[in-house]
Amino acid sequence: MAHSAKRFLAQSLNKYGDGTPFFIDAAGEKLLIVLNPEHVRKILRSSNELDANPFVHEKIMGQLMGSPKSAIDYYRSPESTVDHDQMIQVRQYTSGAALAGLDDKLFNTLERNVTQVYPEATADRWVDVPDFYAFFEDQATRAIAETLLGSAIVDSYPSLAKDMWTFIESTDTLLLGLPRFMASEAYSARDRLLAHFRSWGQEADSLRTKSKADPKWDPIAGSTLMQEREALYASLPGHGLEGRAAQTLGLLYAGTSVMVPVTFWFLYETLRDPSLRSRARSELSSHRDPASNTYDFTQLAATPFLQSLYAEAARKYSASLVARQVISPVFALDERYVIKQGTTVLIPSKYAGQYTAAWASVRPSLVEKPLSEFWGERFLIFGAGGKERFSDAGLAGNWTSFGGGEHKCPGRFFARDIGIVTLSILLGEFEVEVMDPEGARKLDPAHRAEAFGTMKPSGKVRARLQRRHT
Repeated sequence: MAHSAKRFLAQSLNKYGDGTPFFIDAAGEKLLIVLNPEHVRKILRSSNELDANPFVHEKIMGQLMGSPKSAIDYYRSPESTVDHDQMIQVRQYTSGAALAGLDDKLFNTLERNVTQVYPEATADRWVDVPDFYAFFEDQATRAIAETLLGSAIVDSYPSLAKDMWTFIESTDTLLLGLPRFMASEAYSARDRLLAHFRSWGQEADSLRTKSKADPKWDPIAGSTLMQEREALYASLPGHGLEGRAAQTLGLLYAGTSVMVPVTFWFLYETLRDPSLRSRARSELSSHRDPASNTYDFTQLAATPFLQSLYAEAARKYSASLVARQVISPVFALDERYVIKQGTTVLIPSKYAGQYTAAWASVRPSLVEKPLSEFWGERFLIFGAGGKERFSDAGLAGNWTSFGGGEHKCPGRFFARDIGIVTLSILLGEFEVEVMDPEGARKLDPAHRAEAFGTMKPSGKVRARLQRRHT
C-alpha cells in the first residue's frame, strides 16, 4: 500500500464495496471504510460521537501540512476553540457581500491572466492550446491564490502552481508519513511553499498590524478572509510564522485540490455537449451587463440549471475522503455493527456518488441515466406549471462531495462560484473548442482505478481558443 494508497483503496472498494463496512490496514493503522448511505448519514449527523478534528489535527495539519508540534498541541488542548472559530470565519467571509467581492476579484484576475497568456486570441483569430487541462490547472490555481492571498506572492513565486500540484498529487504519500528519501520531490515542494508563506505572512502581518492594508483586498495582505484569518491565528499560542504558514497552505489546498479539477470537468463537460453549452451560454447572457462587461454571479449561482450542472460535476469528479474519528466509548452504526473508540472512519465521496441502489431509493428520477454517466440535469425536479428547481433533498448520505453535518465545507459557496466564474470567462468571454472530441473522450479518467485524488484526463486534450464576438 505504501506507494499507492489510492489504488489499494480502490481495489478494496471494487472488491468489497457492496455497502458492508470493512477495515483496511494503512501503514499499521486500521481504517474503517463506510459506503452504505444509511451508515454515512448517521455518521455525519452524530457529531457528539464522531469528530473530524482529531484526523484534521494529526493527519492533515501535522503530517500533510507540516504544522509545528506547538500548533498541534494547542489544537488538542481543552481551551482551544479555533476549530469552531475558523469555520465560522470562513463561512462569514465566503458568503453574502464578501462572496460577491471574491467572485468579482476572481473574474477580473482569471480573465486578465488568460488574456496575458494568449494575447493573440482575438475575435478573429484562434490560438492553439496543446494541453487544455495543464493550461486550466495552472491558470485556475494562480487566480484562486491571487484572489485569496494577493498578487504579490503570486508575482514573486512563479512556480507556486507547479509546487502546489506536486504537493497535492503527493497527498497519500505524505499522509502515510513516508521518510524524505522516499518522497523527496513532495517534501521539497512543501518546503518551498511553506517558506514563501512564512515570508508572505511576515509582510502581511506588518501591514495589517499597522493598519496599512486595504481591508477589502490588498495586493500584499490579500483578501478580507486571509487578513482576518491571519489575525485569528496570530493571537493563538503556538502559532508563530511556521504555524500560520501551515494554515495558509491548508486553506489553499482546500481551495484548489478538489475545486480545480471539479471546475475543469464542470467546464469541459459543458463544452463537449452542444445542448449543455447552448443552455449554459444562454444563462450567462441573461445575467451579463454588456455595458460594464460584468456578470451577476449571485443570480447565476441561484439558477437551477447551473446548480444542477455543478452538483453533477462535483458528484462525478470529486474524489476525496470524508474522515471522522469515534470519540464516544462505542458507536453503533446499526443493530449489527458497533465501532470502538479511537477508530478512524473514511467515506469515499466518489464511490458514494455512484451507489446506484441508494440514489434510486431517494428519487428514482436521479438514476434515469446511469450514475457512471455525466448528466447535467440530474438534480433538477419540476414543480407546478413545469417550473424546474434544483434539489439535493434526501441525499445527505449519498452525495458527500462537500462533507456533511457540522463539518460540511464552510467555503462550499465560493467553491461553486469558482466554477461559475470560470464558465463565464471560458464560455462567455472566450470560445473554447476541443480539437478532437471523440479522441479526447478516450482520455477520460478511469473512475474505479483510484479511490481519491485528482481526476484529470490521462493525456493531453488539444483545444483552441479565441475571444467571442459580443
